[in-house]
Amino acid sequence: MHPANIATFLDEGGEQISATRIVLGGRFGEEPEDVSLQRLDRFAAAGGRLVETAHSYADGRSEEVIGQWLQAHPARVGVVDKVGHPDHEGVLDLSRRRINQEAEESCRRLQVSAIDVLFLHRDDPSRSVSELSETLLGLVRAGYARRVGVSNWSADRLAQLATLLSEQGQVPVVSYHFSLAVPARPLWPGTFHADDEVMRVVDEFRLPLLPWAAQARGFFAGLSEPLGDGQPDPFDTAENREKRQRCADLAKRLDCRPETVALAWTLHHDRMWPIIGPRSVDELDVSLAAASLSLDEATLRWLSEGSE
Repeated sequence: MHPANIATFLDEGGEQISATRIVLGGRFGEEPEDVSLQRLDRFAAAGGRLVETAHSYADGRSEEVIGQWLQAHPARVGVVDKVGHPDHEGVLDLSRRRINQEAEESCRRLQVSAIDVLFLHRDDPSRSVSELSETLLGLVRAGYARRVGVSNWSADRLAQLATLLSEQGQVPVVSYHFSLAVPARPLWPGTFHADDEVMRVVDEFRLPLLPWAAQARGFFAGLSEPLGDGQPDPFDTAENREKRQRCADLAKRLDCRPETVALAWTLHHDRMWPIIGPRSVDELDVSLAAASLSLDEATLRWLSEGSE
């Protein structure tokens, strides 16, 4: 898909379950370059349309690796990027000057004229929604981004933003954590799970949602990835362990992996494009297999609630 068509693609509703609904993230810039390039090759060949990164990832090296691949494979996939992340001292600068500077740097690293979907990585409640709305619109007007959106905003501020941007012809794209496993606490400071309040806003404004940690950071694969704060895995709760067991039971009957089932559960939600972070081509294939699983309403409800 040509990047110019990504805007329309994200407004199609997402009812069709396919590999095009899966967004590829990962440890670009932190792993051997050939591993990243192989994974990008496989993702594009499978019909993947969106690759996700951020200005802050690997101190910019993530964008550079993706940019290198994009130069060799023009117009194969679109890019989802994020600017406006707290620095190493926890300081968050969402001033228009800083956001424009980061957007310009990201375009240069990615070697693109404009980023297909550009998010504000965090929110700063001390700044008005109208100010940040103008900052986002400015990114489009300046040609840095084709679509804009936000990640990890409270439901009330998101509703205000969606109203303001819609009045200017921009339906924001949003990104929150959303998966079958609900974390017991925020994964990182300033991050949000898409709870009922957030989802009411998403549904009211029909916002495209790109859930991060869509497979609960390996929880459904029986893995636990430390967050670096010395605290237990926020996904490791009794309720989530029961959900993982149900995924394992269904996976055994379907001859697939539990994490494949968990991703398929997310894919069956309208207007969602889940972000995955495979570390190898094999892990990518396990995730892509979710696009081939057709789950009925009773099964989806059983996976999340345990009801018969």
